[in-house]
Order: sequence, then structure tokens, then C-alpha cells
Amino acid sequence: MQKPNASASDTRRLTGAPASFLERIERHASAIARFPSRYVALYALIWTIVSASLDPTVPFDAVEAFNWSRNGEWGTPKNPWLVGFSMWPVLGLGGKALAWYWYASHFAGVAIGMLGVWHLANRLSGERRLAWLAMLSLHLSGAINVDILPYNDNYLLVMLWPWMLWLFVRALLDSPRFWPAFAVVAGLAAMTKYSTFALLGAMFVITLWTPAARRHYRHPAFLIGLAIFIALIAPNAVWLAHHDFAAFRWVDDQITPQVNARALRGALSAIYPVATLALLIRIVGVRFARPPVAAQIAAAILLPPLLPILLYFSLYNGGRISEWLQPFAVALPAVLVACVPPSSAARLQRIARWLPAAGLLVLAGYVVVLSANIRNTGQKFSGIKAASISLEQRWQARYEAPLRYVGHDHVATWLTFYAPGNPRLLMRWSEQHRPNIYTKHIDEADVRAHGALLVGRPGQSCRRESFTRTLAQWPTLAVSARETVPFSYHGDASPIPLCVGFIAPQR
Repeated sequence: MQKPNASASDTRRLTGAPASFLERIERHASAIARFPSRYVALYALIWTIVSASLDPTVPFDAVEAFNWSRNGEWGTPKNPWLVGFSMWPVLGLGGKALAWYWYASHFAGVAIGMLGVWHLANRLSGERRLAWLAMLSLHLSGAINVDILPYNDNYLLVMLWPWMLWLFVRALLDSPRFWPAFAVVAGLAAMTKYSTFALLGAMFVITLWTPAARRHYRHPAFLIGLAIFIALIAPNAVWLAHHDFAAFRWVDDQITPQVNARALRGALSAIYPVATLALLIRIVGVRFARPPVAAQIAAAILLPPLLPILLYFSLYNGGRISEWLQPFAVALPAVLVACVPPSSAARLQRIARWLPAAGLLVLAGYVVVLSANIRNTGQKFSGIKAASISLEQRWQARYEAPLRYVGHDHVATWLTFYAPGNPRLLMRWSEQHRPNIYTKHIDEADVRAHGALLVGRPGQSCRRESFTRTLAQWPTLAVSARETVPFSYHGDASPIPLCVGFIAPQR
């Protein structure tokens, strides 16, 4: 058989002849294969455009994060401070720009985390091809795209945990100079979600295990890193003390003692991509071997905390177990591929080549489900977005003044995100009720001067809505007008009555 002319493309470049479409595709694919950063950047760009274009509304977690960022506090009633601070770059923008930023920041964070999985797997296994296999295996799960969108803290953990593990291994085994960088990433991860302390506790135990590890305690880089970590988490500790440890109490409010099987189902749904990858590796005839020390350390960090988490959610019903397990599942493929002998990496290339196809299949399914409005996914809560705009227009038509405050029912919180003026929520902090969204330092005199729009419970007309629950908190405020308007949660749903109360501005 005649071999293809390897110098044909070089000759074409020298003569100025244009390359064919397939050659350009091959050239770009080879460039992406050399640089995993290009692959994850392309992944994030595609998913951002698709999600922001087709998803009818952002998850409610976006509304929470936006309001937390406007408060600018060192903590929130559900999470530490980084979730709220992540929305700072778009304060002052409208709902459409906020939505685009929400999706872009999510998938940018996921892309950074995927790149972290590649570097972690490369350090644990010492083989680039195995690192690619670990990163591409994330396409087997929706935890990095569809499933993660409703959780405003998990995408940050997906971004930070792989790098935190990589920096810990590098600092412990390679050079102490990595300790300050590890402290920055670990501090940010801890200020994203308190579950990070489960990993940090396992890391602390590992540093106590051998005399060689304990010698790091005397190194200046370790002490600098410790100071950085304390500086990042100390403000949140102060905030918790001044807010009745609301974030911890919020978890208790969500669960009740009850033996259940949700933890087992959640574990299976989160871990099945890693199990699938292990099965595929065995199918091609590759046997697992004892992993290197670095991989053993990573496994000792990731696996032991899973046991108490699963036990806790087996004894207590409530909460979302999948939300707790997703970040663990993202980092586990890096440990799994480290159990493959590097000499067998070439035999796994066939699996790695097909994993992007699995990612395309997930993307295609996502597009079809939203475009075809299957189970109302293409119209979910779009009525709230339309109502936010129309209610602000009604306010401005009545008073010719900007809408500054909204409140009363849960629907009103969506207006803070989707109403063009981004009004504030008519809710102050209360240690008794611990609202997850509130307005810091809200002043009753300012509310009286600018007025407020009260949104009643959907399905209830003004004859039955008195707004007494909200007005009891604000003695000097009074509803000056009421109006029943048609409302629907979803774009194609039949309208139901919605009572709107107007507190006229006195300025």
C-alpha cells in the first residue's frame, strides 16, 4: 500500500495553496490535544452559549448569590462568603447580562476544574495520556454541566478541589514552596462550602503521619501558607458569631431524623462515572496495579470523608446528597487512572478518543430536551421573568419613579434579579427566622420615602391577601393601592390571579 505523502501539507504551505477543510480540522484537533487548556476553554464556550441561549431562567441559587453579593458580607445564611463575592463583577447590570454571567462563570469554573483534574492525574500517574483519560471521563456524567447548574457552590468546589489536591501533593512530596499557593486555594474552597474542611481534616492527619511530613511545620513557606489560610477564613468566623451561626443552623433546618436509602442512591448517581471508567479499563484488558505514593495520599484524602457523609444522610432525611458528592466524584478519576501501569496507557487511547463523543451526546440531549420543551424544561419559570418586567412597568406607570423595594412572597425575590431596576428585597436580617435572602442595613425611613411593591401569594386575589405578615415588621408603612394581575409560573401555563400591593413613595 502506498504511504501518504507526509510533506504534502508542508508543500501546500510553501506554495501558498489553501489547506482543505479536513486538514484544518485535523490541525486544530492536534493543537487541542497538545494543550488541554484549549480543550476545556472550547468546552466552556460551547456550554455557556447553549445554556444561556436555551435555558429559560437561571436557578434560584443565582438569585441568592446576586443578593448576597449586594450585601457584601463575610458570610451568608447558607454558605461562606465566596459564593456571594463571585457575583461582584456584574453588580449593577440587568437580568439578561446577569444570566449570561451566571452561565459563563459556571462553565469557566468547571473548565478550570477540568484542567485541574488533568494536572492532578498527570502528577499522580506520571503519564499525559492517562491524564487525558481522567479529564475526558468527566463527560460520562452530567455533574459538570446539567446537574451542577442549580448549585451555586458546587461549581466553585469543582473548580478548586482538584487544584487543592494537586498543590497539596506538590507541597508535601515535591517542594514546600507550594504551601502558600495551596493555602490560597484551600482558603477559597473553605469559603465556598464548609464541606471542604472534611478534606482539610484528612490532609492535616496525613501531615502528622510521618516525621518527614511533620518537618514541613517548621518551614517558612508552610507558616506563610498557614497565615494566608487563617486570614481568608477568619472574617467568616466573626460573621458566623454575629449571626447565630446561621449557616450551620440552616443545614439542621433542612433535615429530620429518619433512616432512608437516599444516601445510597445519591452515591450511585455520583460515583457511576468513575465505576464506568473502571469497567471500560478492565474491558480493554488492562489490570490495575498498586498506585504510587502520591495517588495513595490523594485517595486517603478523598475516600475517608465519604463514609461519615453517607452515614449521616442515611440516618437523616432531607438535603440534597448529590450536591455533597458531586465534587468528590469529579476528582476521583485522577486517582483511578493512577492505578493503571503507565506501560498500559497506549491501550486506553481508544477509550479516550470516544469520551468526547459522550460529551457531545450529553450536549445534544440537553439541547433537544430544552428545545422540545420536554417536561416543561424550555418554559420553566419563564413566567416569573416576564412578570418581573411587567410589574416594574406597572409601578413606573403609577408613580413615575424607580422601583427600589419589593417583598412579601417568594416570587418577589425573583424581581431583585429580573426586574430591570434590580430592586432590593424588603426583608431585614432576623436571628429568629434566618432568611436566606435579606437586605443589609435596610432603613424603614428610606423604604417609606421610595415606596415598595408587595407581591402576594400566586393564586390568591386581593380580596384574600392582606400583606399583614410583612406590614407587621414595618409599622409606619401602609398599602395605598391593590391590584389583581394575571400571573403564571411557566410560559405556557394558564394564568392565575396575583395580588400586588403598592406602598406609595412619600418623597
